[in-house]
Amino acid sequence: MAADIQNFIHRRRHASRGVWLALAAAAPLALAACSPAQELRGNLPDPAVIAQIVPGKTTKVEVTHLMGSPSNISTFDTGTWYYIARRSVRDALSAPQLVGQTVYVVQFDDAGVVKSFQQQDNNNTEVAMVPRTTPASGKELSMIEQLLGNFGKFSSSDEKKKTGGGGGGGY
Repeated sequence: MAADIQNFIHRRRHASRGVWLALAAAAPLALAACSPAQELRGNLPDPAVIAQIVPGKTTKVEVTHLMGSPSNISTFDTGTWYYIARRSVRDALSAPQLVGQTVYVVQFDDAGVVKSFQQQDNNNTEVAMVPRTTPASGKELSMIEQLLGNFGKFSSSDEKKKTGGGGGGGY
């Protein structure tokens, strides 16, 4: 009987060691899961790719091949391309917070060759949007008027046949 008790105690000790080892192995994973998620939006090319763009030599086709299509093309000067990358961090329930932004500005000459290439890091300039709206003619309907507006306007062809269907009056 004493041997059974000793075996039981010995098994319990080894089992608790296994639990502690499992907890110790899982702790770093649990802590890593608590770190905020980082998001990358846009085009952030490799520095080796950037080094291949040489003003005076590289063409639009080569830039497109190396960096892909631009994030934006200038409205008034189609010879200026922008490649924009934004890095943000998002906590569990909060809105994303901007960590960094990189903008590559590529300007081409009339022949389609790179005239200048600039990199702007951490350009956190917020662009103010114009709060104007385009007016539309007509009456603005409330939500209920929109939902009930077509109620009764349409009838099936069977109802038209039963009621005489259309304005003749039967004279």
